Amino acid sequence: MIEAGSAHIAVLAAMHKTVFPHEAWDEVGFTTLLRQPGVHGLIHEGGGFLLLRSVLDEAEILTIGVLEKRRGIGTSLLHEGLRRLRLAGVRTLYLEVATDNAPALALYEKQGFVVTGRRKAYYDDGGDALTMRLELAAPLQAGQSGTGE
Repeated sequence: MIEAGSAHIAVLAAMHKTVFPHEAWDEVGFTTLLRQPGVHGLIHEGGGFLLLRSVLDEAEILTIGVLEKRRGIGTSLLHEGLRRLRLAGVRTLYLEVATDNAPALALYEKQGFVVTGRRKAYYDDGGDALTMRLELAAPLQAGQSGTGE
């Protein structure tokens, strides 16, 4: 897992365009986001990315994507993101997901996210989004993995 920084902007934008061709974020967007306080990114060497924003004890998934599905990359990114958020003292994580994105919904539900609402016509194509929330367990202490192993 690589901590995303300014050197990774082009890679992030290229991966995002591959995963979300109709709503791709460009290099300017990633640069702006990664400069904001509380925004952190991860890149999985197998071809995936995760951007999170945290404020105090709450956080949100800004975007997550994988180049090849069904390889465990999304799960790995999410687990590492959750571990880091717990270490930072985050207690609640939020996200929006397209109602027709069955693989993402399955991933989030498996991790314990619950649906909290619906945003009508949230996406550029007119598609709806579900809002979801995950209450994180007690914050981890340095050295804990958070994987239960």
